Amino acid sequence: MKRLVLAACCAALAGSAASAQEIVRAGPEGAPPAAEATPTAPAVDPEAAKARAIGDWAQRVLAGAPAAEDEAPANGAKPAAAKGCNALPASDGKPHGEVWAGVGNHGYREVGGVVTQPLGRCGSLTVAVDRTEGNFGRRGRR
Repeated sequence: MKRLVLAACCAALAGSAASAQEIVRAGPEGAPPAAEATPTAPAVDPEAAKARAIGDWAQRVLAGAPAAEDEAPANGAKPAAAKGCNALPASDGKPHGEVWAGVGNHGYREVGGVVTQPLGRCGSLTVAVDRTEGNFGRRGRR
C-alpha cells in the first residue's frame, strides 16, 4: 500500500514538472521586451467639439439643408410627428373671441372682450379690452 501511495505521488509530481511555465520572450541581454506601441487617438477637447458641431449645424441651416428630424427615415419607418406650425390644426381664417360683463353691488361694474385673428399659417393677433369700476365697499356712504 505504501508503494502504491508513493507511486501516485511520484506520478503527480512528474505530471506537474511536465507542465512548465509558458515561454516568455526577452529583449536583448535578457531585458524585458519593449511594449508594443498602440496608436492613440488625439485628445479631443469637449468645448472644441461642441463649437464645431454648432458651426456645422449653422452652415447646414444657412445652406437651407433640412434638419435631421425633418428628413424622411431611410429605412421606410413612419416619419416623426409634425412640429411647430405643421402640428397646428388648419385655421378657418376667421376671428374668434369672447365678451364678458359683470354688475355686482356697491358700485361694481365690469365689461370686457377679447378677439384673436389668425394671420397666415403660424401667426395670430390678439386684442383684449377690459373696463372695471370700483367703490367695492361702503366707503364714503353713511
